Amino acid sequence: MDNRIIIWIKRAEERWLNTLHNHAAGLFSGTFLPSHDHTHHRRVWNICRSLLTEIAVFNSHMDESLVEGVLIAAYFHDLGMVHSTKQEHGKLGRDICENYFKDKQIEPPSRFEELLDAIERHDIKEERIYSGIDPGNAPDILSILSISDDLEALGIIGVYRYAEIYLQRGIDLMSLGISILENVSTRFNNISKSCINCPGIVKAYRQQYTELVSFYDRYNQQLLLESNPEEVFSGHIGVVNYIRKLSVEGRTGPESYLLEITGNNRSNLVTDFFTRLNGELEKARLDDPSQTAEVSC
Repeated sequence: MDNRIIIWIKRAEERWLNTLHNHAAGLFSGTFLPSHDHTHHRRVWNICRSLLTEIAVFNSHMDESLVEGVLIAAYFHDLGMVHSTKQEHGKLGRDICENYFKDKQIEPPSRFEELLDAIERHDIKEERIYSGIDPGNAPDILSILSISDDLEALGIIGVYRYAEIYLQRGIDLMSLGISILENVSTRFNNISKSCINCPGIVKAYRQQYTELVSFYDRYNQQLLLESNPEEVFSGHIGVVNYIRKLSVEGRTGPESYLLEITGNNRSNLVTDFFTRLNGELEKARLDDPSQTAEVSC
């Protein structure tokens, strides 16, 4: 591995990380969307950092401007969601980033146009976006950002993230599971193809992919048994309904779910899920790079 990648990451973090994290937190202070707020941006950057390190094992064409561009793009990619949760949030995030540098009179980095393009296009999940990781060519910012954003949507955090944002977008309970499974299948297939030269990434996250698929498969199975799913607060439907009731309707963050879930309707599955979610979110909040999930080729 080119050890310069560690130096480049450190320099980029020293220059940008705290400033951009605080900026993202400030923007989301007036918008309730905990699945995609500043903590989400931090988790995506943590994955970008690991991904950059792993790609450096087999790719010698990376440079410091790529690392800087990826960090900045990671911290702006979903800021457009303070205005809209629809696909247009990418374009809105691009505008926010462009205005940030203009208003603060900060000289833009050398890959500014590329990172702006990555922010705008990161949620357009076309297969060609994922084709930029091979030994012969330096990966682009969009590929690193898209893969990292998709990896953050897996596992128990992914179950919560998908449910909250899809419910925010008005997708009904009957369509929710099917829509999520279709989306995550496309994402993971694209990741598997793009990371063919670094199979450790796919192996490390396949378990989280399987966990998310299993959850929504069982969610769909439970739907077949329920005549009034909106009134169900047990099992896999119960998890989603608590996210709907507490987050989408009640504006309660996931760290407080367990305090709010009371009464006879609370099932062990629901309690266990939100206990695990709290643990995963807390781990992801830690700033120590050693806490970031590591993968190896």
